[in-house]
Amino acid sequence: MILFQALLIFFILVIISRLILRLKHQEIRLIYFFKWLLFWLITIGVIIFPEIINFLARNLGIGRGVDVAIYFALLLLFYFIFYLTVHIRSLESKVTKLARKIALNKKDDES
Repeated sequence: MILFQALLIFFILVIISRLILRLKHQEIRLIYFFKWLLFWLITIGVIIFPEIINFLARNLGIGRGVDVAIYFALLLLFYFIFYLTVHIRSLESKVTKLARKIALNKKDDES
């Protein structure tokens, strides 16, 4: 294992420990914990066995394993952007409804 691989794995283990702490303090739901844990464990697997991604690239007809990783990362990022956009819109709607309700309650109290 080269130094770069060891550093990446160490960094990911730190991320996983933070993930466990967030779960312990109930700052993250269990389903999200397992999704992120799976993602980071797969990432460690690819770091330890980089030939996996090269095998995938050959079978998909893509030139290099790095290209597969970049394509996958871009797809994942776009999915997260989409998910967060939908979630933010939902939160905005809830805040608007709550603000209206509070305003109407204040108006009734002043009458």
